[in-house]
Amino acid sequence: MSAMANESLKEDREMREEHHSGPGRYVLVWGALMVLTVVTVLTGRMHLPDYGLLLALVIATVKGGLVALFFMHLAEHKGANRLVFGTSMLFVVLLLVFTLFDFGTRFRPALAPNGTPPEWPVETGQRGKYGGLLQSPDSHP
Repeated sequence: MSAMANESLKEDREMREEHHSGPGRYVLVWGALMVLTVVTVLTGRMHLPDYGLLLALVIATVKGGLVALFFMHLAEHKGANRLVFGTSMLFVVLLLVFTLFDFGTRFRPALAPNGTPPEWPVETGQRGKYGGLLQSPDSHP
């Protein structure tokens, strides 16, 4: 018998033997999901420029983890299901971390407090379309 078939039989036996805890656990998880939803809505209405995206992604990941663990009964499973869930969560975290690192290191030009460039041309250090620096609209090549 292959290892995969053996694991399947083991999971089948564990599913028949397991006893779900009462509705109290589900009500508690549902309450946590509702609280996290309210937190998501409240923080979405605030202007959090530095960490608003990170906070929203963390809340969404926690809510998804709660749903997967308790409503999909992954917390009660053993073996391959836990390995797949753990690996999936690891890769989600890595994807989010690398995406946020990339987003956080993007070029942001410095602007004056009133939102307009302090002088023309704006010194960005980047090359224009044809290799030159930005030129003022009045200058002719």
